[in-house]
Amino acid sequence: MTRTLWTIISSSVLTLFACIYSAIHPNIPSPRHSGYSHILWRQLGIMIMALIAPNLIVTWAMRQWFSARQVTRHHANYTWTQTHSFFVLMGSFMLYVDKEPCRTLQPDHILILIRKGCIDVPTLTANQIYDRSKGNVISKGLIILQVAWFIMQLITQAIYHLETTQLEVGTLAFAVLNFLTYAVWWDKPLNVQYPYPVYWKSSDSTLIEVKSTMT
Repeated sequence: MTRTLWTIISSSVLTLFACIYSAIHPNIPSPRHSGYSHILWRQLGIMIMALIAPNLIVTWAMRQWFSARQVTRHHANYTWTQTHSFFVLMGSFMLYVDKEPCRTLQPDHILILIRKGCIDVPTLTANQIYDRSKGNVISKGLIILQVAWFIMQLITQAIYHLETTQLEVGTLAFAVLNFLTYAVWWDKPLNVQYPYPVYWKSSDSTLIEVKSTMT
């Protein structure tokens, strides 16, 4: 079994890129920062952070997972799934008043507005949310296969008593951390760019009252 320097570097870099690009599930950008260049720079910044400090990304993902579990329990009467909870936590519900975007709704905001009759219960299904996502089971499965193939290479090297480079060891450790991130964010939509509109249907006086409640 012969290995070249190019084979070692290319397999490690490809695995690193696959892990970083697919594992990061950023929140929706605000309307003020929805331009292509801003989204691109934000994505690059998160990828660099994931490369330098992958443990911070895992911590971020786990915090969101626990928050999503709590939101799912609070919205049990509206048959929300974990996907719905991730969707609202990433800033995906935008309140529109007079056809203009007013503010991004947090989970507790939605409950307040529904109970006051200010908005209708969002009818967005989990499948419709997945349709907005840039990732699906096939794309995620391909990434998992890439990482699994890299791990199998290392196992084969160990069987044949071949030396494993520090780059490969570091890539393996990075892949394990990203598997954790991937598992925690499995139900979170990937790279959704625009929020789902929720329309205001009450009077202006109620709007002032509810705004003071949500601050």
